[in-house]
Amino acid sequence: MHKYQPRFHLVRANDILKLPYSTFRTYVFKETEFIAVTAYQNEKITQLKIDNNPFAKGFRDTGAGKREKKSVLTIIL
Repeated sequence: MHKYQPRFHLVRANDILKLPYSTFRTYVFKETEFIAVTAYQNEKITQLKIDNNPFAKGFRDTGAGKREKKSVLTIIL
């Protein structure tokens, strides 16, 4: 599990190129703090999340995210 605290940055700038050197204020709202699960102890829950998460392609056994091994064609003459 990981705790996150979103921040809101308000920047005053007249020119996009001067943005890194501009005056800014950072606001934190305690109400927006949240905890996200980064790993599941239960393997069934982990598999359920992988099966139903469109962004978890790389974790699927048959997923499109995994690189397919190139098959080698052998021709015997």
